[in-house]
Amino acid sequence: MAREINDRIDALFVEGQDDGALVNALVNRVIGIDLAREPHKVVKVRSDGGGDTWAVRQFKKRVEEGRRQARVGLQARIGLIVDRDDDTNDKWPVVSRILQDLGVDAHGGPEAAGAIVSGRYGVWMWPDNVSHGDLETFVAGILPQAPIFIYAAEACRIAKDDHAAEYELRHARKAALKVRSVWRDASAAGGYGHLVRNLPLIETPACNAFLAWFRALFLTE
Repeated sequence: MAREINDRIDALFVEGQDDGALVNALVNRVIGIDLAREPHKVVKVRSDGGGDTWAVRQFKKRVEEGRRQARVGLQARIGLIVDRDDDTNDKWPVVSRILQDLGVDAHGGPEAAGAIVSGRYGVWMWPDNVSHGDLETFVAGILPQAPIFIYAAEACRIAKDDHAAEYELRHARKAALKVRSVWRDASAAGGYGHLVRNLPLIETPACNAFLAWFRALFLTE
């Protein structure tokens, strides 16, 4: 039976504005639910971007609130999305501690399907829970590798190498994605949500797994 999202009790905490825009656009386009409108506004991010520390803290706080709500019959669904990142900043240790606090044996490593505890508390790591990477890895995977996107990456590289563009090298993929978004429509707000709404999407195992995780956490009784 399908469950109705209720933003009075449900919440999905993400690291930053880009994460929120991507989730909103992808869920709306593929599942048909507009998370930007009540009563479905479950995606939560601090106005200044927040970061993973903020998202983890808020997730833990809301899990405790959800447990108290359960005593009076309210079955809140609480989610957390963070980047897994690379070996030097791997988020799996943080996620595994969260899962252990929720009573899950997480010593076997992350699951490709993401984590859902008791059907009510879920954690997802970009890009696919298992691989190292980030939101941009996920986004680049679901967008067509068209010549214009390849050219956007090359333009960013030239801007960095030859004209001292100020972005950090570790954000090269992010720069290319945002340039591609501006080229799609320079008068629009741009960003990853803009790309997902307006470009063809590639079906990937990571995208399918994320959407299945979202459905299981928020839309399944």
